[in-house]
Amino acid sequence: MNLKPVYAVVLLSCIAELGACKALLKKKDPDPAPAASVVVAPPPAVVAPVPTPAASAAPVPEPAPVAAVADESTIPASQDFEDEAFAKVSTANFRAQLTTLKAAISKP
Repeated sequence: MNLKPVYAVVLLSCIAELGACKALLKKKDPDPAPAASVVVAPPPAVVAPVPTPAASAAPVPEPAPVAAVADESTIPASQDFEDEAFAKVSTANFRAQLTTLKAAISKP
């Protein structure tokens, strides 16, 4: 069977479909405005005067400078609490201590 005519029909149909897609993708012209419409001008805007600052106003104090870098020795780390944990927690009371810690963590 000769497939050349089938290929030609498929090719032409693809070209026709692409042409239809191109026609659908074109921008449509917006609907023209009705000719009989009445244009109403907005009322003039009312401008309120800008309030001037009072001469007797107290000057605003400048904020104190903030330290750019925190001292690392003041930040608590896990190593700081190890000695305390070894002193408080033993094999006999570790479950009670764990329950206490879970309760403290779950509080907002």
